[in-house]
Amino acid sequence: MESILKAIDLNTFYDRSHILFNVTLEVAPGETVCLMGRNGVGKTTTFRSLMGLTPPKTGTVVFKGKDCSGWASYRMARMGLGFVPEDRRILGPFTVRENLELGRIPGRSGRWDIDAVFKQFPLLADMPERMGGTLSGGEQQMLTIARALMGNPDVLMLDEPSEGLSPVIVGELKRLIQDLKAADTTILLSEQNLKFALAVSDRVVVLDKGHVVYGGSVAQFQKEEKIHKKYLAV
Repeated sequence: MESILKAIDLNTFYDRSHILFNVTLEVAPGETVCLMGRNGVGKTTTFRSLMGLTPPKTGTVVFKGKDCSGWASYRMARMGLGFVPEDRRILGPFTVRENLELGRIPGRSGRWDIDAVFKQFPLLADMPERMGGTLSGGEQQMLTIARALMGNPDVLMLDEPSEGLSPVIVGELKRLIQDLKAADTTILLSEQNLKFALAVSDRVVVLDKGHVVYGGSVAQFQKEEKIHKKYLAV
């Protein structure tokens, strides 16, 4: 199947520090791909490179069949690439509803609007006027994902969505991603929680020190105990 999002030989730097080394990966429409690896191996940098927040020095980003290398992040968002960052970036002085409204992207429409989001996220529907800064970590994570969906993305990128959340909230997050998958949402996520990642993903890509060291289906990956121990410490 033709990929909707593809990275080809990305080399990304922070000043003189070389972070990504010829990173290549792809995501097909309706697929969920999980980028795995320990802290500091380049998962977030890969997302930032794809989004245009930290443009790669060399390499190619192809989105929906178009070479988007070097595009600014706002152009990627308007093209249909949604990004939920690890630090969430909820606007504390704004209400839940206002945070959601800020997720709208001019010129993009689809299944997601306020009513659809509140139906999918009943927790948020119960607190539309709560200030973002007063929400718990789990509530903020749900709000951040819902805000990204308000832009009706063609691909949703989730950076470490389960980090720091209670087991109950992680369970709710798993059900949410499975619901999105059932609706043919294309998802690229990074994750360190192995059990969670395998429950929601179709394929796995493992990074180590900025290099892709493994790629395969979840079924294949589950048999690779040496890969688990060497690169994931599990």
